[in-house]
Amino acid sequence: MKQKSKGFHSAISMLEAIINSTHNLIISVDIAGRVKIFNNSAEKFFGKKFEDVYNEKIEDIYPESRLPIVARSGASEILQKVSIKDNFFLSNRSPIVDKNNCIIGAVAILQDISELELISDELSRVKALNKEFDAIFESSFDGIWLSDGDGKVLKMNRANEKIFGFSRDQLIGKYPADMLEKGVYSRSSVVRAIEKKETVTTTLTTRDGKTIIATSTPVFDEKNNISLVVNNIRDATHLFELQSELDQMKGLTELYKNKLRQADVKKKGFVYKSAQLEEIVSLALRLADVDCPVLITGPSGVGKELVADIIHTNSKRKGGPFIKVNCGAIPENLMESELFGYESGAFSGANRAGKLGYFALAHKGTLLLDEIGELPLHMQVKLLRAVQDKSIVRVGGTKPFKVDIRLLAATNRNLKDMIANNAFREDLYYRLNVAAISIPALNERREDILPLVEHFLSLFNQKYQKNIQVTDDVIDHWSRLEWQGNVRQLENTVERVVVTARDQVVTTHDVKTKEPDKFLKDGEQEVTSLPEAVAKTEQKIIGRVFQQYKTTREMAKKLNIHQSTLIRKAAKYGISK
Repeated sequence: MKQKSKGFHSAISMLEAIINSTHNLIISVDIAGRVKIFNNSAEKFFGKKFEDVYNEKIEDIYPESRLPIVARSGASEILQKVSIKDNFFLSNRSPIVDKNNCIIGAVAILQDISELELISDELSRVKALNKEFDAIFESSFDGIWLSDGDGKVLKMNRANEKIFGFSRDQLIGKYPADMLEKGVYSRSSVVRAIEKKETVTTTLTTRDGKTIIATSTPVFDEKNNISLVVNNIRDATHLFELQSELDQMKGLTELYKNKLRQADVKKKGFVYKSAQLEEIVSLALRLADVDCPVLITGPSGVGKELVADIIHTNSKRKGGPFIKVNCGAIPENLMESELFGYESGAFSGANRAGKLGYFALAHKGTLLLDEIGELPLHMQVKLLRAVQDKSIVRVGGTKPFKVDIRLLAATNRNLKDMIANNAFREDLYYRLNVAAISIPALNERREDILPLVEHFLSLFNQKYQKNIQVTDDVIDHWSRLEWQGNVRQLENTVERVVVTARDQVVTTHDVKTKEPDKFLKDGEQEVTSLPEAVAKTEQKIIGRVFQQYKTTREMAKKLNIHQSTLIRKAAKYGISK
């Protein structure tokens, strides 16, 4: 009996030791809600000794315990999350039943889950961050992919699919060598980043010709080994096009600036009255609608450049640049670099940044090669290649550049004679001569002289702030000149008369003393048709009466014709008061 009692006390001591050794808080109350068990963990948490709380009301120590409620109801409350003094616990509350199945109290076991709660919160935050990262990763316009230290693709966003033209399933798990073999790109920035152990940025080309800027950045572990490579790619095709347009605009700005410094800009119009010029203008307007090369021929000074202006300003390229190049004014050793441009350091004395040529400056516009007959044979070969391939190669470069231009050519030389003398390439001639416009000399269309004189008088009187007029005899005198320099010579003659005139009205005496130009021989009449001779005489007489009389009624009376007839004929010849 004594032995049995000793064993019972030993078991009680063991149970007490277990209760006090557990990490969980254990609190029990009797049916009246008085504290009966308060283990060491409970003492530490609440800061009270068991001796001080024994038989005290649990509400005074832990008001939210609900132990009296459990003791009275006999209903357990399992796995309840509770907060005590800013700490989180998992609480199991159960009634205490004696051997007679009577409830004699209640017990609560509280497991501190504050650390688990922190871990859970941290896990939730990590999940939220991962969700945000995935959203950013997938919504990026740039292609982003991650590789391991050997370059194997681990993860990539959907933008890569659009840029490379491959699905992610086709690329994830692949090494750079595999991607090169599949033709995903032309070279790998990943390999270079791994080899150099630093960020590498390079350009590469996709299988469908896109130009890509790729940046690969290695990430190192604590042992300085590459554990990850972050790759960023951007389709730069459009950016390179914009850069090319910007370079073109800069070159055009510089070109136009130089033109303004060097030239005295004059307001010029394409003035004519003859049927020949009427047909030429009509043809130029028709050719403006089709984007083909045009060869403009005619003697020097007839207005070939003005015809080219008509073609450009009425074409679909009128919003683009119009570049005019005089081939005879460029030194032969600079011809290629001026036309096609050169790369940086292409030759001694070259601009360090390189230079755009006239072909590149005329991109999306029109290029006029004036005096094309002065082009050396070796440059004719290169021009032919540029016209055929619609691309150029800069001096010092190897890569061809596509150019989109409308090519016009002009010359005062007989290209067919030059071909016969092996001075001009026949194949280039036919490339340029898809459509042709031939402008006759001024002495072949003398009816244009009067309107041209009137136009130039108005132009230079306004320019020099004068009011110089010429007599009919001067007009008649000028109408009989040979004008070997054509319209340009006539323009210079009128300008000279305006700036040197002593009196407001210039007579033949004033101009003959200063004119070394050739006339038709004395007494020699210019061979012309009878209708043309009649028209010239009629025009001259009507012009005189308009100068002498104030009203058309007086003029018609003087000429013995009806007033309406006079008005109609004056309109025909462009004569007005």
